[in-house]
Amino acid sequence: MIITDRLPSVRESFHKIASFVVAGKDARKELVERLLRHHSSLAELISAQPTDRKAINRDDVPLAVFCAVLKELAHRYGRSLLPEGNLLEQPELLKDYLMVQMARERVEQFRLLFLDDRKHLIRDEVQSHGTINHVSVYPREIAKRCLALGAAGIIMVHNHPGGQVNPSRGDITMTQAIQKALAVIDVCLIDHVIITRKTQTSFRQLGLLDDD
Repeated sequence: MIITDRLPSVRESFHKIASFVVAGKDARKELVERLLRHHSSLAELISAQPTDRKAINRDDVPLAVFCAVLKELAHRYGRSLLPEGNLLEQPELLKDYLMVQMARERVEQFRLLFLDDRKHLIRDEVQSHGTINHVSVYPREIAKRCLALGAAGIIMVHNHPGGQVNPSRGDITMTQAIQKALAVIDVCLIDHVIITRKTQTSFRQLGLLDDD
């Protein structure tokens, strides 16, 4: 007999979640049907849960907490798969990690990966959150953080929740300003990556960064 792995259906996934957050067969069935009406996948459900406690209905608190735990576990698992050595030697692992972390964020998020002179990851930090189409970035603060961590290079990452794959004129101007600020302190801007739900765009590959 051949045994194959089978991913659970969306309904099965929602049934499992319901079994953790509500008691009673009828209540679980009602929750599953409600989730199916509003969410097409487990990933969509997890990313759609509000993080502001004031925005969560009292009856939905267990669901929001459980989804937050699942999201955190997924992020930590993705982080554990990153190579311990040169981060740039396995770009597909980095790509997968960034997709898990940011592809389904509902507002723009600006993230920095700080690397040492051997391209080993020092720190992965979210610097700021914005709106659905804007996030504030401050070159001086990025430079200060690089000095504090002793970084030799950084990878900047931000997401476009609206799905726009190409960088905006503002993205390009901001990136070039940061690259110039980092050059003063001898820190390399290795790349700036834009994340959407389906793909990624690299400033380096587009030729939008000056050669070191």
